[in-house]
Amino acid sequence: MTKEEMYKQLTESIPLRHSARAFLPEPLPKELPERILEFFAGLELPFEHNVRIELFRAEPGRKLYNNGVNPVTNLAFFAQTDLLSVAKMGFVGELVMLYAVSLGLSTCWFGHYKLAAVGKYIDGIASAERIRESTMGYGYGKQIDVGERVICCMPFGVKNDQTKRLVDFVAGKNGANRKPLAELLEKPALIGSIPAEIKQTLEVAKLAPSAANSQMWRFGFSDDFKAITVAKPVGYKHFKWEHPDADVGMCAAHVWLALLENGRAPKVDIKIDADRAFWSFDF
Repeated sequence: MTKEEMYKQLTESIPLRHSARAFLPEPLPKELPERILEFFAGLELPFEHNVRIELFRAEPGRKLYNNGVNPVTNLAFFAQTDLLSVAKMGFVGELVMLYAVSLGLSTCWFGHYKLAAVGKYIDGIASAERIRESTMGYGYGKQIDVGERVICCMPFGVKNDQTKRLVDFVAGKNGANRKPLAELLEKPALIGSIPAEIKQTLEVAKLAPSAANSQMWRFGFSDDFKAITVAKPVGYKHFKWEHPDADVGMCAAHVWLALLENGRAPKVDIKIDADRAFWSFDF
């Protein structure tokens, strides 16, 4: 498969991606997780990064996340905790997720994982000190320590449609609701001036997942609409998720794929701007 064919496969998976929170307990055929690891190892990206992933398999019924209904097969995404590294993790991780979807698998992002439970499968992430400092036993404490951490986990498997709690129903309904594009612009008054190709790109971008479907990203443009920018608003804080820049990175991955699908070869740049990671795509 060529790079162009792969990018097309990922782009076509974007509307198929829906967060699954209940999975069948059976392990996946061994070749599927191996294909995902091979995909990650072969990724050619427009930036350098320090993201790494680790596959782990849990016993059926093990409660790893805040939903209590988890699959056997999971990925942990490691990165440094600075804004740029976290944002790049979101970008890389979303490509991995879309590839898993293209294989017919169901997935979901979990930024809040049970530290002690996941630590049974991944050495070194759940020391007694980290567990004491964590918030109710989940991933991080109130202060984000520097250094490499598991930023997010991604379970994947076969969705169990027979197990669905009220909270899953509400989350699924919220996830289907997308804000109008004008609400996602840094300058909403520009909505009537955006070229059709750019609108199409942003409609793809806004399908990215985000914590509690908050859709915190905001799109901007150069004066000639030859560049798209993506970032959270300056000063933005999510009420419970420590790393909204990861979500913006996921959105940035959608922007990149949509531009590639339109035959563009965007130059990608990411930098720190105030308290946020700031993405730009020049084409």
